Amino acid sequence: MTYEKGLHPGIDVVALRKIIFASIVSFSPPEGFAPLEASQEDLKKFGFPVRPDPKLQPTEYAFWQKMFAKPPVFEAFDIEILPPIATQGRGFFWESPRRETSLNWSGAYITPRDGTVFSSIWTTFQVPTPNLPPGAKPGEKDLSSTWIGFDGQRRYYMSTLPQFGTAQNIEPNAGIPTRSFFAWWQWWVRSLGGQQLPIKIPAPKIHAGDLIMCYMQVAADRAGVSFLIMNVTTGRALQFSQNAPPPPNGGLPFTVSGATAEWVMERPAIPPDPAPMPLPDYGTVDFRDCGATATNMKTGATVERTLSGAKLIDMYVVRQNPERTVKISIPKPLHTTEFLTEFR
Repeated sequence: MTYEKGLHPGIDVVALRKIIFASIVSFSPPEGFAPLEASQEDLKKFGFPVRPDPKLQPTEYAFWQKMFAKPPVFEAFDIEILPPIATQGRGFFWESPRRETSLNWSGAYITPRDGTVFSSIWTTFQVPTPNLPPGAKPGEKDLSSTWIGFDGQRRYYMSTLPQFGTAQNIEPNAGIPTRSFFAWWQWWVRSLGGQQLPIKIPAPKIHAGDLIMCYMQVAADRAGVSFLIMNVTTGRALQFSQNAPPPPNGGLPFTVSGATAEWVMERPAIPPDPAPMPLPDYGTVDFRDCGATATNMKTGATVERTLSGAKLIDMYVVRQNPERTVKISIPKPLHTTEFLTEFR
């Protein structure tokens, strides 16, 4: 998707690209570069997350090993700025100890314990194939995204939402419903215009059915995040690290609070309309290898967390004639490291 004149009213896309690239570290590593064996200094230099400690984070380290068991082809970093997408305003109701409902999210989230904050999150999933949902209207857009992220579930002072994953949409092309797939990320900041825009990653290419591994790691100073996406099916990967978005009017810098870690299937909204777009019939998405590491910022001690005790989020819509609420995407727990979301 390319930028067209008038697509982003009031936002200087050229200036925004400069700001984003100034905040990014991502370099193509030399031929034969092996993340499993590279020094931590070289990993940082090329924009990789640092390698987890196999003794202190054995599950996270096992995921790291799995990502690089077969050396991938590393893609060159580039971006395309997408139209504004609203990722919040979920409006929960009928909450229970283990379940919540949302207009635009379906998935699972966990919260830290014992004075810790989340410092990394990871998962594996297969890109779903979107189909027109029952009752789809001619010419409508049916949008969905599958992602992991930090802090989107609570409103903390100066909190932000770094998120990362894939999109699988159906949009009209010359009147014909057409599927599109791509990787994207966004460091969302409430009420900060430029950060309302998701950023498309042209590579690695994403296709229906591809097996994807996503990994995010927070910097030690909490002011940056490293991102790593692996298309296991094609054997291609991209890594980059980003500093937190600049605060408005020279205010206090943003950091990652690490107050929640989430795995989400979403139907976004397109501002200025706050109503979420129709959700395509995506079938199911199986989130596997789900895990997160939490850190005690005073002692440096780490603890790995699974989905045990996770809160599940059902997505709903409001139907008319008669007016009623209907759940359209629900999560089902399968294991302490696995759950699926299912279109209904």
